[in-house]
Amino acid sequence: MGQPGVPLALLGLGLCWAAAAERHTVFWNSSNPRFLWSDYTVEVRLNDYLDIICPHYEEGSVDPRAMERYTLYLVELEEYQACKPRSKEQIRWECDKPSALHGPEKFSEKFQRFTPFTLGKEFKEGHSYYYISKPIHHHGEACLKLKVTVTGKGNDAAAHVLRSVGQNSAMRSSSRPFTFISLLLPLLVPQGL
Repeated sequence: MGQPGVPLALLGLGLCWAAAAERHTVFWNSSNPRFLWSDYTVEVRLNDYLDIICPHYEEGSVDPRAMERYTLYLVELEEYQACKPRSKEQIRWECDKPSALHGPEKFSEKFQRFTPFTLGKEFKEGHSYYYISKPIHHHGEACLKLKVTVTGKGNDAAAHVLRSVGQNSAMRSSSRPFTFISLLLPLLVPQGL
C-alpha cells in the first residue's frame, strides 16, 4: 500500500509552484475606464498569466448588432502606436461570441521564457509587449490598446537566489539525487516510527 504522505507532498509542491504565478485580468471592452487613457499598462513577471475577458451580454439584453466584438493582435511598438496591425498573422484571439451561453469568453497568455507549443509566444524580462484590437461589431476606428511589461530583471532578489542555487547545484550535479531524496525522506517514512 502506498504512503499517504507522498500524494500530499506532491500536491503541496504543485500548490507552491502554482502560488508563485499571479493572474492579471483585463476586461476587454469599451466601457473599461482603463482604456480611456492611452497608457493602459500591466506589469507581469515571468510565469504570470494575463487573462483577457471578452465582452458578454445576457440573451436579449442588447441588439446583437450593437454587441462588442474584437479581434486582438499582438504587435510591435510601431503598430501599437498607430493602432494598426501589419498582418493577420498577428491575430492573437477573437472575442466574437458576446452572447455565449456559458458566459464571457476568456483567453489566457502565460508569460514564459520558453513554450512547448508551436503557437505559443516566448517572453523576456525587461521587454514590453503590445496588444491592440479592432472592433468587428462596426467599422469605426475605435482602438483598445494594452502594454504589458515583463519586470523582474536585475532587482528581483528571489530570482537572484534561484539563479545562485541553480548555478551551485549545477556544479554539484552528482549530489542532486541525494538532496531530493533527503527532502522527501520525512514524507516517505511511516509516521510513528
